Amino acid sequence: MENSIITQQLKVGYDGNIIVPCFDVELKKGKITSVIGANGCGKSTVLKAIGRIIKSEDGVVIINDKDMMEMRSNDVAKQMAILPQSPSAPGTLTCQELVSYGRFPYQKGLGKLTPEDKTIIEWALSVTNMSQFGDREIAGLSGGQRQRVWIAMALAQQTGIILLDEPTTYLDLAHQLEVLELLKKLNAEQNTTIVMVLHDLNLASKYSDYLLAMKDGRTEKYGTPEEVMTAQTLRTCFGVDGSIATDERSGKPVCYSYELAV
Repeated sequence: MENSIITQQLKVGYDGNIIVPCFDVELKKGKITSVIGANGCGKSTVLKAIGRIIKSEDGVVIINDKDMMEMRSNDVAKQMAILPQSPSAPGTLTCQELVSYGRFPYQKGLGKLTPEDKTIIEWALSVTNMSQFGDREIAGLSGGQRQRVWIAMALAQQTGIILLDEPTTYLDLAHQLEVLELLKKLNAEQNTTIVMVLHDLNLASKYSDYLLAMKDGRTEKYGTPEEVMTAQTLRTCFGVDGSIATDERSGKPVCYSYELAV
């Protein structure tokens, strides 16, 4: 199976403080991968480095067989979209205006939207069930609707890869499921490669083809939910003793009880 993203000896930090000393992974194309791990282990840092939001100190990131460091920013934006944690925009922007920003990598000259751009924007709003909110200002949306319109903006970039940093943060249970069901649908229907950081282990297990467990800036375990969601991984990466069972609905492993490891 092809790999969408490969990192080799990726080293990332802030102000001389190395958070990720050596990160190696090969993420599968057309699959959903959730990155899990304790706070401060480097999950978001790795995602930002792969998405070129922050510059790595060393190492290589390969996207669809191309070295990202040798690619122009616009070319990277045509290959991959990234949604940071809790993205923000002026509340007076309409949904349609926000989604139109996803067409920026393709614009030339004065940056006017072409008929093709407008068609893609309409499609992105439709796929995310936001068509009826096109003229609504961002400030007037619910948390779940706001997250959907950000995802629509990422879709308007027409990339095969979407990175999301904690897309369910601050959402209630129903809206968390709504967003994750949308990402699952995009993956199934558009073959979109999705890599997301999630805190909720059970949601990560339910909605992912692969889990990537991190510890101290390194890959501790990468594999299917059945391979990664184990008592040993919970103890190693989170410092807890957990009880794992199989969810009757999803068939995926679920942690139903845990306590601090002693």
